[in-house]
Amino acid sequence: MAEVEAAARVLHRAGVHHHWWEPYRKSYDELAATDPIGKSEFDAIVEQMLMAAHEATA
Repeated sequence: MAEVEAAARVLHRAGVHHHWWEPYRKSYDELAATDPIGKSEFDAIVEQMLMAAHEATA
């Protein structure tokens, strides 16, 4: 799970920087503290991305 959260932080930070989900401005840690369902859904998407990347290299 640490890998998923590390990757989720990178994606979230990039999304905020590039205004992909404007006007949402919370940090990943704020998301985790205030919206556990949203964090869980975001982490699930990131986990699927990591699994797809792993399968592509196998």
